[in-house]
Amino acid sequence: MQTPWINVLTRHTNCLLTQQPGQVFHAISREFESTLIRCALAATGGSRMDAARLLDIGRNTITRKITAFGLDNMDDSSRQTHKSRSRSKRTK
Repeated sequence: MQTPWINVLTRHTNCLLTQQPGQVFHAISREFESTLIRCALAATGGSRMDAARLLDIGRNTITRKITAFGLDNMDDSSRQTHKSRSRSKRTK
């Protein structure tokens, strides 16, 4: 039984196979990895070390990929969102 995200990935892959042959693996791998890293950074309030631990990858690896995928700005916005949430929890 396939999960919903696998079904979406399958449809997306099939579209790319017809629209961008020869580029599919690189494109989807990049999207997949950057999504994992964005989610992990959001979950940790932008902490690269904690995000790397969640993903079971090294600190240098996550830093290199954040730079390669252009996620540096996202890293800062995650920290701001996390700080805002922490403040609102304290004031309640």
